[in-house]
Amino acid sequence: MNFSKITLAALMALLFASCSDENQSIGSLGGTEEETAYVLTGRVGDVYPKLMKMSESEDDSLVDTTKLNTGSVFAAKGTIVTVYELDSMTLENTGRSFVDTIDNDSGRFAFENISLHSRFVLIENKEPYETYNSVDSLMTRIEYNVFKAIVDLSRAEKVSVNSLTNAKVPVLRKYFAEGNSFADANKMAEHEILENLGIYEDLGNFENIIEENSELSYVNDLIRWDEDNLRSYLDLDVALSFATPSKAFSSRGKIFEEYYLATKKMIDYKIGRLAKMDGLGRCTDGREQEVGSLGALQGRGGYAVVCRSGKWTLGFKTIEHTKGTMTDKRDGKTYKTVTYNWGDVSQTWMAEKLNFADTTSLGIDSSLRANLFGSTWCNNRSGFDDVDCSIYGRSYEWRAAMNIGKDDIRMYSVNASGDTTYPREDCFDALWMEERDLYEMACDTLLGTRDSVGDYVEKKWTWNYTDFIPQSKLNSYQGVCPDGWRISTWSDWEILLKELGERYGVDYYNVVPALYDEVATGFGMNAGVRVWFNEIMGWVSTSLKPQFANGFVVADVPMYFVGFFLRGDLWRRGFGFDLSGETYHAFVYMITHDLPGSPYDPYDTYAVRCIKK
Repeated sequence: MNFSKITLAALMALLFASCSDENQSIGSLGGTEEETAYVLTGRVGDVYPKLMKMSESEDDSLVDTTKLNTGSVFAAKGTIVTVYELDSMTLENTGRSFVDTIDNDSGRFAFENISLHSRFVLIENKEPYETYNSVDSLMTRIEYNVFKAIVDLSRAEKVSVNSLTNAKVPVLRKYFAEGNSFADANKMAEHEILENLGIYEDLGNFENIIEENSELSYVNDLIRWDEDNLRSYLDLDVALSFATPSKAFSSRGKIFEEYYLATKKMIDYKIGRLAKMDGLGRCTDGREQEVGSLGALQGRGGYAVVCRSGKWTLGFKTIEHTKGTMTDKRDGKTYKTVTYNWGDVSQTWMAEKLNFADTTSLGIDSSLRANLFGSTWCNNRSGFDDVDCSIYGRSYEWRAAMNIGKDDIRMYSVNASGDTTYPREDCFDALWMEERDLYEMACDTLLGTRDSVGDYVEKKWTWNYTDFIPQSKLNSYQGVCPDGWRISTWSDWEILLKELGERYGVDYYNVVPALYDEVATGFGMNAGVRVWFNEIMGWVSTSLKPQFANGFVVADVPMYFVGFFLRGDLWRRGFGFDLSGETYHAFVYMITHDLPGSPYDPYDTYAVRCIKK
C-alpha cells in the first residue's frame, strides 16, 4: 500500500516506525497521539486455482466465456468492508473504524485517506446470503460469509482478504500475545496453518494470494474442504491420477490440459492433508518409497500412498522395471513398453493398449485386413464420447484379434442327451442390433433351458478352436499383434501378477491396483473417468464414478479374456485403492469358477496388450 505524510510529526512517526526493531513485541507507534494517513486498497474474496472453479449460469449459452476459469470468487457488489484500528501493543480494537462499500464485481475496496494512531488494522467483510430456515420452511434466514485480515499498513502493498487470512487472525494474535514481533507472529501463524494442512514449505504471505501463479490459491481451496468431503472424493482422485491418461485432456486443447494439471496439483494438496490427518508424518528424503494408507468413508477400503519426491502421493513403492518403446512397422505407431526380469523369467509387455486397425493397406496380411473390417472400435469403456483411439487404444472382437474368420468358427452346444444346438444368424443380428424383444422371442432357449424343477440351466458352448490354437501354439500366437509380438496368455498374466505380488508381499489377486501406477510398475494400466467437453463454451466436467474396468484378449480358450474390476458388485461394496484385497476383481473370479461358454464369446470385444515373443 501507498501511504502519505500529513504533518511533520506524522513524518517523524512514520520514520520511527520504519526504523523500529522488529524483534520488539509491541508496535512502535502504540500510544502516540499523532496520526498517520494511509491509503488502503485490496480485494475481498477467495482466490482458487484457475479452472478449478467455473462460472455458473442457468443457461450455458449465456455464459460470458471471457469470465470463465478466472479462479476467483470475490465479494459481491454492494457488500460492506470495515477497517478497524488495532492497538499496536495488544492488537485489540481501539474503537475506531472506517467503512467502504464495494462498488464493482471484482471485490475491490479502497480507503483513500484514513488517519490512524497505529499501523495495524483488522479488515473485515461480512457478506450476507440467504439460507434455508429448518424451523419454518416458508422462510429463509440471513447468514454471513466472513473474511478478515490483520495487516501492517507500513509494510503491506496489496491486501487480499480471503479464507486463509481469516484463519490466520486468531493464530497471529496468539503468537503476538506471547511476545513475538508482528512480523514473526505473522510468519509463525502461516507456518502453523500450512503444517496443519500437511504443507511444510513457505508459500508466501497469505495477503498476496492474488499474485499470478501463487500456490496459495490451492491452499485457499484446500482449507475449505472438510474431512468427509476429502475422503468421499478419493475415488475420483484415484481415477484422475491413474486411470485417465493426460492426453485425454491435452489432445483437446490448452484449456483442458490446464484443467487436468490444476486438478492433479489439487489432488496432491488434498492427499498431503489427509496424510497429516492420518498421522503419516512428513515425507522426507529419508523416507523415500515408504508406504502408508489413508482411511476412507463408509467402509470403502484403504487408499495406498507412497512417499515420493518429498510428498505423499497416491500409489505404491517402485518395483524394478525398464521402460522402452517399440514402433509398429505396419502403421508407424509407437508404443511404450516395460520389461521385467523375474529371475529365470523375463517379460516385455506393451505398456499401452494396441491401436491397429489398418484394413486397406496392401502390405497388411489379407486375412487380417478382412477379419478386422467392421470388428474393431475405439475403446470407450471410459465413457468418453467419440474418444480418440490414440488415447485408450482399441477394442477388438476376440476372433478378429486372433485373426480368425467368421466363416471358420463352428460354435455348438451338446446336451446330456447328445442333442446339438448351433447359433442362429437371426439371434446374432437381434443381439448386435440390441433388439431385445426380438432376441428373447427368437433365441429364448439358445443360451439355456429349464430343468424338471424349473431351474434355469445355462448351456455350455464350445467350438473348433483346436483347429487354430492348439496348446503348442499358445506362446507364439501373433494374431493382431506386430511382428515379434504375440497375444498374451492366461499364464503370462498369472506370472506378472504373482511376481508383482511376491515383491509387494501380497497374494497375486490383490496386486492389480499396482498395475495402474505407471511410476511404480511401468505397466500403465488405465481406463478412465467420465468427462464431458463443451468445446464451444470451454467447459469441463468430471463425474464422481471412476471407471477402472479392463478386459484383455488372451489366446487361451475357452477363457477368451482376462478381466479386472469387472465384478458387478464392486461399486456396491465400495472401491478402495490398496493391496489389501478389498478391490476384488474378475481375474480371480474366472480362475475359481467354471463358467459356461457362450455362443457369442468369439464376438465379444476386449482390448489387446501384446507381449514380446
